[in-house]
Amino acid sequence: MPELRASKSPLKSTLAERLQQVVDNRRGAQKAVPIDLGRYLNESQLLALHSLENFGWHLWFVRRPLFMQPIVMVANAESTQHAQLEEDGSVNLKPSLQLRH
Repeated sequence: MPELRASKSPLKSTLAERLQQVVDNRRGAQKAVPIDLGRYLNESQLLALHSLENFGWHLWFVRRPLFMQPIVMVANAESTQHAQLEEDGSVNLKPSLQLRH
């Protein structure tokens, strides 16, 4: 006797699933955190990131706009504070980047 499976209709997907599809479509095949960080972060940024990780901060995402320098964003352990990791390795707690939550 064949099993009956409830097929999920695309119209009945949850809001979270639909939002994730929108995010995936905008980002394409790129991940929020690239595997090859050395390609996007310079030496100062890598050193600063490793120092920040000792204080519980983590790499949140790397925005990679075409023909521009990558924008590196970090977040604290609770993700209550976000900061931009500047090219010189400094931490900008008030970045001009518009963030969606």
